[in-house]
Amino acid sequence: MKRKRKLFCLRPGQRWRGMVLWVFFILLGFSGFSQENKVSFKFVNQELSSVFKELEKADVYKFMFNYDDVKGKKVSLDVKDKKVLEILDIVLKDMPFTYRVDGIMVVIRPKQADSTVKKYVLKGVVVDVKGEPMIGVTVRLDSTSIGTATAVDGAFTLVVDKPKGNLVFSFIGFKAKKVAITPDKDMIVKLEEEVSDLDQVTVIAYGSRKKRELITSVSSIKADDIKEIPAASLETLLQGRMAGVGVNVQSGSPGGGGTNVAVRGYNSLWLDEAGGGDGSPLYVIDGVPVHSFTSPVTGTNTIAEIDPSTIESVEVLKDAASAAIYGSRAANGVILITTKKGRAGEGKFSVNLSYSASVLPEAPTQLGGRAERLYHIAVMRAQKGAYEVKGKGYYKYPTSYEEAANNEAIYDAFWDRGLGLEAKNIIQDSLNPFFNNSTNWYKYIFRTGKILNANIQASGGTERMMYMVGAGYYKETGIMPGSDFSRVNLLTNLSFNPVKKLTVDSRFYLAYTDRSRGATSGDAFKYEGFTVDPNYTSSLLLKGGAVEKKMLQMLNGQVENNTSYRLRANLQLGYEILKGLSISTSFALDYTQANQNQFTPSYLDASGYNESKSSGDIARDMLLSNENLLSYVFSLDEVHNFDLLFGVAYDGSKSWSNGGHGLRGPSDRIEYVGSGFPDLIYDPKVDDYRAMKDYSSSFSETAMVSYFGRLAYNYDKKYLLEVTVRRDGSSVFGTDVRWATFPSVAVGWAFSTERFMKWAWWLNYGKVRASWGRSGSQFAIPYLAQGLMSPGTIFDGVQGMQPEGVINRKLKWEESDQYDFGLDMDFFNYRLSLTIDYYYKYTRALINREVLPGDMYGFNGVQWRNTMAISNEGLELDAKIDILRDTEVKWRTRFNVSRNWNRFRKSYSGRDFQEKVIGKPLSGIYLFKDLGMIESDADVPYVFDQSGKKQMLSPEGDEEYFFTKGMRRIADINGDGQLTDDDLVYAGTTLPQAYGGLVNEVRWKNFDVNVLLTYTLGRKMVNSFKYSTLQGRLGVYPVFSNVSLSDFWQSASDGSKYQTLGLYGNSTLINITGQTTAALENVHYCRLKQLTIGYNLPKRIMKKLWVDGIRVFVTGEDLFLLSNYSGLDPEVTNIGTGFDDGRTYPLARKWTFGLTVNF
Repeated sequence: MKRKRKLFCLRPGQRWRGMVLWVFFILLGFSGFSQENKVSFKFVNQELSSVFKELEKADVYKFMFNYDDVKGKKVSLDVKDKKVLEILDIVLKDMPFTYRVDGIMVVIRPKQADSTVKKYVLKGVVVDVKGEPMIGVTVRLDSTSIGTATAVDGAFTLVVDKPKGNLVFSFIGFKAKKVAITPDKDMIVKLEEEVSDLDQVTVIAYGSRKKRELITSVSSIKADDIKEIPAASLETLLQGRMAGVGVNVQSGSPGGGGTNVAVRGYNSLWLDEAGGGDGSPLYVIDGVPVHSFTSPVTGTNTIAEIDPSTIESVEVLKDAASAAIYGSRAANGVILITTKKGRAGEGKFSVNLSYSASVLPEAPTQLGGRAERLYHIAVMRAQKGAYEVKGKGYYKYPTSYEEAANNEAIYDAFWDRGLGLEAKNIIQDSLNPFFNNSTNWYKYIFRTGKILNANIQASGGTERMMYMVGAGYYKETGIMPGSDFSRVNLLTNLSFNPVKKLTVDSRFYLAYTDRSRGATSGDAFKYEGFTVDPNYTSSLLLKGGAVEKKMLQMLNGQVENNTSYRLRANLQLGYEILKGLSISTSFALDYTQANQNQFTPSYLDASGYNESKSSGDIARDMLLSNENLLSYVFSLDEVHNFDLLFGVAYDGSKSWSNGGHGLRGPSDRIEYVGSGFPDLIYDPKVDDYRAMKDYSSSFSETAMVSYFGRLAYNYDKKYLLEVTVRRDGSSVFGTDVRWATFPSVAVGWAFSTERFMKWAWWLNYGKVRASWGRSGSQFAIPYLAQGLMSPGTIFDGVQGMQPEGVINRKLKWEESDQYDFGLDMDFFNYRLSLTIDYYYKYTRALINREVLPGDMYGFNGVQWRNTMAISNEGLELDAKIDILRDTEVKWRTRFNVSRNWNRFRKSYSGRDFQEKVIGKPLSGIYLFKDLGMIESDADVPYVFDQSGKKQMLSPEGDEEYFFTKGMRRIADINGDGQLTDDDLVYAGTTLPQAYGGLVNEVRWKNFDVNVLLTYTLGRKMVNSFKYSTLQGRLGVYPVFSNVSLSDFWQSASDGSKYQTLGLYGNSTLINITGQTTAALENVHYCRLKQLTIGYNLPKRIMKKLWVDGIRVFVTGEDLFLLSNYSGLDPEVTNIGTGFDDGRTYPLARKWTFGLTVNF
């Protein structure tokens, strides 16, 4: 039968909807609204079923009735200021129907003419596949509105008037089931879980969407995926779980900012002086944008102040269509974090305890002992320095003691031009037991780390009020001394309905963190290195005694107290004006305070004054926000579905910092500066007074006002459209360019629902998506567009100020345009699910500090301008496979892979800029071009200068150490006879060719196993530690390499691994030759990131213990690493530079034993 075409129009009985639409758009411009407790209707010869629908939409009631019973019944009525049930009484007064109200359910049934009709009582129990009773399952007589719901024990009772027919059982997340009526015996119905996740709800900006209605690119993980991994920071838990989300763990320092998160590539120039940051995404917690940075005071990552156990879900908005509604802060993607909240029903209480032990996975190979001594002696004997040949003008290395003595050249460091060398007891006095050892300081300094993680959570409530409260304690002792981290947090989430249609949501989170910070490595304070460096203590020294005392003195002498406070509070009020039409307002506060007090005793003073130093810093950041939302969700003819949103927001931020220090305390036991300590002292070294105290302070604030809206429409969930627009105005920019508009549009087509796709029996669902959107980014320094001043010269005792360049009042937003094309498909009864995305993102107007032409501005001839551009292009694949689903053993696999092409597109001059090459990725590695080994005198490179003098190729023109036989031949790119940074060439990118993860979940009875593998392919890097450790350094430092003297070049074509020994006594030569294209490695690695084995105690035991559940689990992290890298761990190699200096805080191998008890 041909389906009747439905028109998108308003029928007479739907005129009130037209009025509501009109009122909705009027309300977009007005903040007030009227309140009606009663409703009015006018029905003119209208179908009774339509009347029920209208009454349903006017209030909270849900009507259940049989269409066949009411078919043909018409109603004409005009009522005013009546309640819904009062109107229903009038409607049914002369009708052969009655009704019963059960909560919000209104059941319409025909009046019984004959009271002697026989009734049949149906009873039964509904359980899941494990035999556990199911609460709240809807039980309905097929083709009628007669029904009920299961009780706490899964039981139901239903009275019907016929002995034959079917009951339909339905529950969210489970397959609906139809069962024949059996009046004479109790029914036992088993429901199976729905294998499709199309109705799973995903959190989006300012709302939520079912997966089948989602037409933007959003990745999601739930609490169950991360619940049993004790972690200092949430960011580490995201690694390998979502396509397009690159998580690089750059340091294992507890609580530090050693994790770099990039959503669909790197989108920033990493200009720290502009506050541009590293391209991190925007974090939004429970709908409120929050601070996300690594504190320059304590080194604590503000995201580490969030307890992962309080998180319900994490969604990442990857494309501009999903993120553009956040406007000027969404260019690098948006991460939505939703915390847990209470649910109506029986109260729940859970306790989670876990203990972890962590160790250093691997120490580098060490030469050690006698072999180290012999190596240092050989390097020192091989040292040579060239001399200028008299009358010839070129340089030559001596070949004998006599030649060296006659020309005052270096030849054998022990001989040293006949002057001799001061005794080096550490390598010469082999009979002294103090210098006759083989101590591996890596194994001695590193310790077994410990983690104690505990949290409690209570939740529950009624239909009117729901609550969730929790507390957590986390304490981690790092694998290196002086690298501890602890966190205490409290969480309260309340939701209640004080009066009808009014909702109040209150969220409160307080965290206190304490950590001691290690040394820095790489990008300023973000990526931390060793607290005590074993690379600078010889293995020949005896552990314990004076050496150990000195090392402990260096470690414990400096006292550092780092604490942070984090307060987040949010209050939201919502009111439902009409069914589907609601208004809300929210107020939020995010406050962070970081405190540091550091004391350095006098014996650690490197300045030579032998003075103690006490310093202190306090940094406070506060974010205030207010959002006002008006939303309307409705459907027309049950196929035209609308979701409208309009909002107004205000965000204000303030930052304070205070810091100072005092010198020369009365004693090393007095660690703070007293008010009576001297301000000045006379210094005879400079014959002047010197300040003993220093102080600095700063304050900044910003404000932003925003207007935004969204229109989402779909026709029968088949054809989908979503349009958003946001307009932001920020105080950061000049008055002429303060406002910017960020639109987006997305379309989708569920092609699998078309009739012509019925032949594809293997395809359960298929949808194509396309979107475009524009998002922005603003720099962190508030007054960059208004002009900055810095201290200048002091005149007549008054401090002067000078401008930091030429002001640019047209400095504006950075903007990103992104296109996304996606395909979602489910195959073979939802056993295989695929999501494929292609994206292209072009970011323009990136700011850079440009040097202005000419000299009219003097030393201030620079200006910040929007001049740079970057592009990111990529492919993503996310797959979910139910390998075993219908068997006792269940096995599900998830796999994702991402490929990103990052390119520097544009500069101010149109040419390459510093280390950024147009058309190449941002994070390039620049090396000297290696041309092989210099095997003979004829291969020694040289040039002739303008005067005709023969000039040997040498570092920075220092011909005393020119390149000769046994050294690497390096290309002199500009032909000037000296190797400088001008001779570096682009050798590749530090960014990976591809990355992703593989998750396997296996369940059998009460046991489960969860395995996460992460992998990275094609990362270019240089193991600079491999070369720097071979430097002789006069026998002071250890050698971390398994080498023998025969491995070094001695003659032409001897197949040696390393250059001539004479090179390794010169730091300049070894640094250059370790920075060549021959040292570049194309690295692939795969890591077993997580292995969890859990067991849930049987229910029969739980009932005896009066608890709801007990679970024990064991989790291992970073258990093994497969890699072709020559170093220890390629993951911690700096993602920005690609150089591994061997001093980054390593990733520890952890084992966690945990217990969870639910009441």
